[in-house]
Amino acid sequence: MVKLLHIEWLKVKNYKAFWVFLGLYVLGLFSVNYIAYQFQIEVKKNVPLDLFPYSFPKVYQTIAWISSWLLYFPGMLMILIISNEYTFKTHRQNIIDGSSRREFITGKILMGLMLSAITTVFVTLNGWGFGAAVSGKFSLEGIEFIGYSFVQSTCYLFFAMILAVLLRRSGLAITIFFMYGLIFEQLIGGFVDNKILNKHYFFYYMPLEVTDILVPMPFGGNMFFKDAPETYVLLFLSLLYISIFCFFAVRKFEKEDL
Repeated sequence: MVKLLHIEWLKVKNYKAFWVFLGLYVLGLFSVNYIAYQFQIEVKKNVPLDLFPYSFPKVYQTIAWISSWLLYFPGMLMILIISNEYTFKTHRQNIIDGSSRREFITGKILMGLMLSAITTVFVTLNGWGFGAAVSGKFSLEGIEFIGYSFVQSTCYLFFAMILAVLLRRSGLAITIFFMYGLIFEQLIGGFVDNKILNKHYFFYYMPLEVTDILVPMPFGGNMFFKDAPETYVLLFLSLLYISIFCFFAVRKFEKEDL
């Protein structure tokens, strides 16, 4: 696995889009939090410290929630990394050079996990930095949201991966990635809940929404998910969706014509 990840790193280390999209995520994460932090500093004297979104333990949830809106950057990067293999036929050359189909797609899965780990590291660092600045101390209370953030990031990236493998076209895959995450999932879930089930239930079990509920808005977010499943159910479903995305990506690549 280390060898496969090393091969993927050699492919992307000089790829400008890799650094651009990763930089946009990192810069966006810090900038949005810094702006929100500065705004909250102005009203801090009127807010109890335990209700301040950038104090421990709330800071982990706050940073993770803001990060969830920026996951489209690494998601687009994942699509570009895979679709470029099809565009420039490098996937075919890798197979000719001796890599198996399973090894090739496993490398992409490992790349997705690496990107998820990178996003999680920056969520953690921002949490520690802003939390310490406000609270004047360090705490691990609430750090479970860092784990939830990793699960959410992995689910988004693997969803992007299956789109890239199925569609092979970066423009189409990115468009569907955005449209599904921001519009289609809400429309589908709302239609089923309101027109078929007559209650807000199905929407909670949709692929990306499952992980979004794991990281709700810091204050008042739970009021939007009153009937949502328990956390352990959400984690199970998130891991199930991740496994499904991996399974079909591997199966599609192993069976398709190069």
